[in-house]
Parts: sequence; C-alpha cells; structure tokens
Amino acid sequence: MNAQKFTQKSMEAVQAAQSLAAEYSTMNIEQEHLLSALLAQPEGLIPQLFTKMGVEPDSVEESLAAAVNAIPKVTGSGRESGSVYVSQDVDKALAAAEKQAEQMKDEYVSVEHILLGLLKAPNKALAELFRTFGITEKRFLTALK
Repeated sequence: MNAQKFTQKSMEAVQAAQSLAAEYSTMNIEQEHLLSALLAQPEGLIPQLFTKMGVEPDSVEESLAAAVNAIPKVTGSGRESGSVYVSQDVDKALAAAEKQAEQMKDEYVSVEHILLGLLKAPNKALAELFRTFGITEKRFLTALK
C-alpha cells in the first residue's frame, strides 16, 4: 500500500479501521474493520452509494458489528499494546483498490476504489455480507455513475 496515493478520506478510513481493530483487541485490521470504517465516515460517499443501491447502511453496519465482534481477540503478553497489523485479506483488497484507481485513470485511491477492492477480493465474512445485502460490483458501479 502506497499511502501517498491515498486520498485524505481513504487514509482516514484505514486509520479508523486500525483504531477499531485495537478497540476490539484484534491483532490485525480485517476487511470487516475497513468496511465498518468506510460506512462510519460522516457524510461519507459509501453510505450514500449504498442508499442509492437500495441498501440500508445502518443494516449493513449492524451485521458488520456482529462480524467484527466475532473476530478472535488477542490479549495478554502475546499482544503488544497498540500494535495492529494489516491482514493479508486487507492487503489484497487495498492492492485491488490501487489497480482499480489505475484502471479508472484516477491519480489517487479514494473510498470508492477501496470498496471496489473489497468487492473484488472479499474475505469469507464480507462475501457473505455482500451476498446477503445484494451488494455487487456491477450495482455499485451503476450507483457510482
């Protein structure tokens, strides 16, 4: 992930995901943390696009909260306080987001690219969530236009 290629809102989402992972005592930032952070952005683009797709952002957030809570927690001496790492799944999604930005001829990776990255390379929990709510790349791109 090249942080210099990310917009301010994208970096805020990654940082919020990191805070969420630390708050829940998880070792890694997982895709559930990242999507939750995208949906929690005040006046964020992602909740607006979900609404445009006919998907209620609050319902997705409720399902995500349960998914975040289900991620194994790490406590005790094996965990360095405040240290949170990016999981392989998030790394894949962010790499897909960078590729998406390039394909769309955008200079910077924005929040919509991150969501597209999550749609292209979802982990098991997000794949199920996207299926449940009918969130697809095609529907998302239609709402984006």
